[in-house]
Amino acid sequence: VLSGGGGMAWLALPETQAEELLTTWNGQLSVAAVNGPSSTVVAGQPEALDELLARCEATGVWARRIPVDYASHSPHVEEIRDTLAGELRDVTPRSGRIAFHSTVTGDALDTAELDGAYWFRN
Repeated sequence: VLSGGGGMAWLALPETQAEELLTTWNGQLSVAAVNGPSSTVVAGQPEALDELLARCEATGVWARRIPVDYASHSPHVEEIRDTLAGELRDVTPRSGRIAFHSTVTGDALDTAELDGAYWFRN
């Protein structure tokens, strides 16, 4: 279960600057999503997020906590890999008639490829 074990925050920084800032927390935080050229979401340990948000405030970097109690799109998700694989084992994808463009690969995919492993990567 991811709930209760992490958090997320939105930073008004490019991905490279966010990654550089996160080195202070030695793996406790990671980039979870890049929403735009100057919009990066980070995820990880709640205490580390508190420290990051305080640092951002002190240095004038716009940052806001996202109201969740999990660290989606981060190494925290590895903790539920086996559980999720079990839950998704019966997913039987089929080809569709509408073009599907994957946010995982950036390419058009045949939806018959959208098995449980694909959704975990997503």
